[in-house]
Amino acid sequence: VPHPTRTPAADSADLPVRLTDPAVAAREERPAEQSAVLENDFIRVQLTSWGGAIETVAFKQYDALQDRPGVPYEFNAYGDMPALAIGRAAVDGVAAFAPAYDIVEATPDRVVFRREVAPGVFFDRIYTISQESEGAAPYTVHHSTVISNRTEQIVSADSLYVSLGTAAPEMADRAGYNLTAGYYNGRDYDYERITRFTGGGGFLFFGSDPVPHMTVEEPIVWAAVKNQFFAGILTPKTPGTALFMNDVAFPPKAGGVVERGITGSVRFEVPSIQPGESAALEMDFYAGPKEYRRLATLQQSQDKVMQFGWSFIGFIAKLLYSALTGIQGMVVNWGVAIICLTIVVRLLFWPLTAKAAESSRRMSKLQGPLKELREKYKDNPQKLNSEMMALWKKHKINPLAGCLPILIQLPIFLGLFYMLRAASELRFAHFLWINDLSLPDTVAFVAGFPVNILPLLMGVSMFFQMRLAPTPGMDPTQAKLLKFMPFIFLIFCYGFASGLVLYWTMSNCMSILQQLHTNHKRRKEEETDGTVPATVTSAPATPSKRTQTARVSTKGRKKK
Repeated sequence: VPHPTRTPAADSADLPVRLTDPAVAAREERPAEQSAVLENDFIRVQLTSWGGAIETVAFKQYDALQDRPGVPYEFNAYGDMPALAIGRAAVDGVAAFAPAYDIVEATPDRVVFRREVAPGVFFDRIYTISQESEGAAPYTVHHSTVISNRTEQIVSADSLYVSLGTAAPEMADRAGYNLTAGYYNGRDYDYERITRFTGGGGFLFFGSDPVPHMTVEEPIVWAAVKNQFFAGILTPKTPGTALFMNDVAFPPKAGGVVERGITGSVRFEVPSIQPGESAALEMDFYAGPKEYRRLATLQQSQDKVMQFGWSFIGFIAKLLYSALTGIQGMVVNWGVAIICLTIVVRLLFWPLTAKAAESSRRMSKLQGPLKELREKYKDNPQKLNSEMMALWKKHKINPLAGCLPILIQLPIFLGLFYMLRAASELRFAHFLWINDLSLPDTVAFVAGFPVNILPLLMGVSMFFQMRLAPTPGMDPTQAKLLKFMPFIFLIFCYGFASGLVLYWTMSNCMSILQQLHTNHKRRKEEETDGTVPATVTSAPATPSKRTQTARVSTKGRKKK
């Protein structure tokens, strides 16, 4: 875009023009608003001359509401500032800077805004998008702000802020757990939830007091605002120096309910610009779904916005995500894919869980000797423990082996929990009576209480699983507490996403099948032996003559 010729300075050339001076930005604005559109097969970027920035980004492949197909979800639909709008520091936060621009170029792939912010000082704001379909490219807007000094004075811009847009709450995350503004400093990804600005969010009744806004003074390699399924991620070519965050009140809904979104602005230090020279802020802005396979193609750990959990759990979550999407590509339905993934995971760990079940079965045969030891050393706990350990060692039994299936499933469960709550692919995904695998499978309300079918099935399956599993050597008090576990898990998981509860229910069913198989195998072995041993003593007893005679007679009858 060609620039105008240099403007002579009205005052001394030794006095710099300070663009952040409120008097410079407080010029009379043009009343008419102009708009332009960038578009590809995935997004429609609506740009506005007010701020020379992004008003909204419509995601063509994601509907806003399940009952209104064809109406795309829009990022920044209720933002207080356009995304990538320029701001300056103000007393109460960030204020708009030089908001009115002219459109000097507009094509489906490229839009350029221009404003003369001071005599001879021009801002050119350039936006381009790609027509590619792979990776993060179709959801990425490339942007540069070029500040040109066409005067004979030095121009000092000091600090400028670039808006991230506003993320809105999702129906599946009413508590705002995933509604955050965050940043990556080159080492760690840190974020603040919406509850930091609205209050609450603490454990039980111990919430935190709200703050109106906050600023983090850190190197900003990239920054993001996001909800459960969508994100706006700003990645500058040169890292910013701070991130300003605050909440935004949306227009009231029916009943006067006011929802709140979260927004942020990245601060950049603009160097002084000599006469006849220019400076540029260059950045990429990803506005799209939280699809891990797309975010993973970015080069600076932008996939951390998925919040898959800490290192090991995050690694498990990524493996499960890759497996789930691969299976879904073959079976099409996401619910069927979750069931298939559950079966694959349980089959992989079948030998280990079978070994644990066998150890529990052998443990159950020692109940007689263990009872005798407890009675014999009831006044000497230290001796009792040593004798019990000796007994287990003699019969090659690991008393903790029965806990292995739970310990194995825990990281898988946590990995799925983090993965399924963030995967935008499950949003509005149908399965049987379930309309949305990212939400509880509520089929009705009774006195305002939701009736969710899958958690009830999960509780029933867990009850039968625990009835079938042996609990050898367990303290009676612990055994009573264990009976309440299905009820506890039912309460804990009742409001979970149905996709996660579907996995847990299927996992329980697989455990029931494995336990039935183990019990059947045990009965077959006992029938083959011809006897069902009642107990196994701590030391092999010398068989009596009567027992020896009975065994010989049995063998004789078998030969006949």
